[in-house]
Amino acid sequence: MTYYFFRFAGWFCPRLPTRFGYWLFARLGDLFWLFTAARQTTYFYNLRRVVGDAATQTELNAIARRAFQNLWKNYFDLFRGHALTKEKLDAQLADVHGLDYLENAMKQGKGLIAGSAHFGAWDLFIHLAAIHLKARVVVPNERIKPEKLFQYILGLRASQGIEMVPLDVAPRALIKALRAGQIAGLAYDRDITKTGPVVNFFGAPAQMPDGAVQLALKYDAPVIVAFAVRRPDNRSEVFIEPPLIFANTGDLPRDIRTGVQQLTGVIETYIRRYPDQWLMLQPIWNHE
Repeated sequence: MTYYFFRFAGWFCPRLPTRFGYWLFARLGDLFWLFTAARQTTYFYNLRRVVGDAATQTELNAIARRAFQNLWKNYFDLFRGHALTKEKLDAQLADVHGLDYLENAMKQGKGLIAGSAHFGAWDLFIHLAAIHLKARVVVPNERIKPEKLFQYILGLRASQGIEMVPLDVAPRALIKALRAGQIAGLAYDRDITKTGPVVNFFGAPAQMPDGAVQLALKYDAPVIVAFAVRRPDNRSEVFIEPPLIFANTGDLPRDIRTGVQQLTGVIETYIRRYPDQWLMLQPIWNHE
């Protein structure tokens, strides 16, 4: 049923007026909040870690409801993304800060490691990179079941200039993309492989992904962090940070951990500023 829903949504959503589509999916987010909030213990633990103990439960609930609306709006973006032209993409942008960082990093000819957290309109930055820079973006992804659903989503992404690759072949695909001067697209806030170092994240130890730092140190590729903040009118303000420079002392384990901490610090700044934009429903900290 999930597969057929995705197929229907991929046909239906591009035909909806944009404003109505976002309104509709925001209401689906409200339903998601209404019927599942009591079971979202991991999400609320994550949110409490971000906002601190001073926030009341009422304040937490208000942030969470907006976050669930944003989450479902991202599904609308997914289902209609294959029909986005450059003109339609530009219409979704309220403002872009730091676009020159992105352009100049690509001009180095070493490929580009670009990514964000599970934050805001995360698809928008990937679309921006793919369409504006006319570059192929390779993005690792957990394999989704059933297989035909995974293949359908791969097709949707491919039409947007995004090559999704399963985790088991991701390292080779990312290296190949960088060597070809293309973009390795990564999520910086969840260590799916459970191989990254433990660093400080909102005052507590958390295992964070180290793929971006490892690739940067080995292949001298620039690392860009960007955040697409969804505004109330559903246009997004994109903040592209200056390329990160990681220390390379020759002590690889220490350099990786230091680099991951540096990258995590940038993510933390934006999540703290916009907690309703962080859409992390999976465990980051051990809260047993």
